[in-house]
Amino acid sequence: MALSYKSKLGIIAAIMALMTALAVMLTFLTGTKQTEKSNVNIVTSFMPVYTAALQVTKGVDGVYVECLAPPKTGCLHDYQLTPENAISLSKADILVINGAGAESFLGDVTTNYPNLRIVDTSEGVNLIEISHDHDHGHGHDDEFLYNEHIWTSPSNYIKQVENLRDGLARLIPENAEKFRQNADEYISEIQSIKSELLQAASSLPTLNCILFHDSLAYFAKELGLNTIASFSIGEDTALSAGDLARAADAAKKAGKVLLLYDDQYDTEYSSVAEKAEKSLVLKLDTAVLGGGVSPENAWINAMRNNLQLLKSAAEN
Repeated sequence: MALSYKSKLGIIAAIMALMTALAVMLTFLTGTKQTEKSNVNIVTSFMPVYTAALQVTKGVDGVYVECLAPPKTGCLHDYQLTPENAISLSKADILVINGAGAESFLGDVTTNYPNLRIVDTSEGVNLIEISHDHDHGHGHDDEFLYNEHIWTSPSNYIKQVENLRDGLARLIPENAEKFRQNADEYISEIQSIKSELLQAASSLPTLNCILFHDSLAYFAKELGLNTIASFSIGEDTALSAGDLARAADAAKKAGKVLLLYDDQYDTEYSSVAEKAEKSLVLKLDTAVLGGGVSPENAWINAMRNNLQLLKSAAEN
């Protein structure tokens, strides 16, 4: 049966409407896919580099930053990779690490996630070598490692921010200028607090100090302090009787001494303070716990807390 001219026009109109609908749907799907593809997911290992990444990527559309280790984790000594972490890494485009051995929990991440691009913020930082008896005194030679707490030094942290800036500019070149602007602003803040810390340190009643955690080594070095003894305590470790005796002897010989503690840990040794003519206890913030609702300001806030402690110590 032959179709009328009117019927043919109806069919043609229906086909064109269908094609238009398909074209709209294809455009939508393609556009959505391209939008998703243009997004960049950055995963950071823990708070200090998370803070830096938030600062450097501030206001950059399509760049998302998350942190593997929750703020309450603190340092990464005993951290274990979680299933949620594995999912985050599988979706990530870029992984930002502190480096210097801090992220041992990641294992061979490049094998497990071959497409993941890594920015190591420790590149070019002068590391402090530490001796670590890996067999707890069972007659084996010491294994030499590096102190990974580099971010506690403002100068080192500036270098880390610069490494992050350059790494992101290389990997996401379309946003390179914004990364540089953000990094410049953040570095200016770090330099400002660094100057204030150095000024406060210059007024301290003594530069002799005893470190009760190796996380403070870079901070003490930055401030020009004279470390007369150094120990490492944590949640599950304490000083032995021999360590206490050495610390007390060092405090007695120094006379005036600063006793520097990492405020992640509660342990405090009053017996050491009693041996010095005058001692000042400073519980310093190493910027690993977040300390508030604005993680992008965690490092600056931590150092401002430390600045107030130094100023108070200078008045005593």
